[in-house]
Amino acid sequence: MLSTSSRTKMKTINGDSLTPILIFRRLQGNHKFLLESSAQHEGVGRFSFIGANPRKTYKGQGDGIQEYSHKTGKTYTHKGDLFVLLKRLMPRISNTTLFPFSGGAVGYVGHGATSIFTEQANVELPVVHFHVYETVIVFDHVTDEVTLIHTNIDAEKKDPNLEELAQQLINAREAEDSDCHYAPKQSAANEHFESSLTAIKDILDDETTRIVLSKRLIADFQGDAFALYRQLRKKNPAAYMYYIEFEDHVVLGTSPESLIRVKGERVIASLTEGTLPRGKTKGEDLEQERKLVENTEMGKSYGVLVSAIQQELQSVCFRDSIQVIETMKIERSKQALHMTSRVEGQILPMLHALDVLAATLPPFAPTEIPKAHLEKLSQAAGIFGGALGFIGFNGHLDFALTGKSMVIANETMHMQTTITVTKYTNTNEISKQVEEEERGFFTAI
Repeated sequence: MLSTSSRTKMKTINGDSLTPILIFRRLQGNHKFLLESSAQHEGVGRFSFIGANPRKTYKGQGDGIQEYSHKTGKTYTHKGDLFVLLKRLMPRISNTTLFPFSGGAVGYVGHGATSIFTEQANVELPVVHFHVYETVIVFDHVTDEVTLIHTNIDAEKKDPNLEELAQQLINAREAEDSDCHYAPKQSAANEHFESSLTAIKDILDDETTRIVLSKRLIADFQGDAFALYRQLRKKNPAAYMYYIEFEDHVVLGTSPESLIRVKGERVIASLTEGTLPRGKTKGEDLEQERKLVENTEMGKSYGVLVSAIQQELQSVCFRDSIQVIETMKIERSKQALHMTSRVEGQILPMLHALDVLAATLPPFAPTEIPKAHLEKLSQAAGIFGGALGFIGFNGHLDFALTGKSMVIANETMHMQTTITVTKYTNTNEISKQVEEEERGFFTAI
């Protein structure tokens, strides 16, 4: 079935013999991406999004953004505030599709510039990095339909052949299964973690109520990054699962933590705090749930986080529209129990969805810690302190926290364990949690 509008062209095919993984592997092109969820048939988890061959790429750092046109091969430099530039550069095109994402920008916003060091070379990650896709493939897990959507950025640009793309997805032969191998390496920069954690708690006050601190894990990596993603999604499925190819690195991960969604006038902020492993039986599960609910310090810390997000939304939403819809609800993933809350509001009419993202990005350690501690916390910046997701042509936005993302660059795998610290955080428990995560991370995939 083919449908068209002035700027958007769509074709729907039967997808009962396809999967998002199969579509990704059959899709030809470069800079491919896959966004999906283990929470299928529920809300945003109903759809998976796949794409390749972006029209443009935006890379921002410092006081400017480089815009690269994949059509012409030309690069344009724009100077100014990164979020102001993004709002100006992101195409805004109305369409009538009912999908949360039907074309637009896919990528990440980090927290300050960072360099990932490998034995071979340095890879400098931008603060913001987005590919803009005119053609997106949407897999509907409820109807088993696959919809190919193309939206013209330029009104007179020639449409792609969606029938040819459909035949590629249905009939093309994917490459044989690939593999990957990794071996952990010790990072000397982690030795300051505990002292930094203590230093952070000492300076928290009424204005700075929460700070995120991280600890880096690294490994030698050989093989196919997408094979690593397939292992990860199988062993650690989560509400947000993502794989994005950039010029010199790949970002992949699974995360239970949504940061912010904007759909029309509606703003939805989700918070995940407190994690315990699943029990082996239903009774053990209930006991772990009781421990989460009855943990007094965790409850106080969670209250700080809910208050912080409410305060952040006051700058971008009508104040009387901000409501806590759910509070301290227990969510279950395959591996763990999580405590979640949801806060909603109505965006101010003069603002862009990117204004909401900018307002809700969590404060990362280097922005709040006195200079005496900055050297100890130098690894806390970058993509691991930011968020990843999409910004649709229609203005919709959905981002997840990237704290447990993996970056593959120059045969090295990088990950950081991130911890949100409030004045109620139990330092000893947090240190033990980080040590357990570090020991278990490489066996989890």
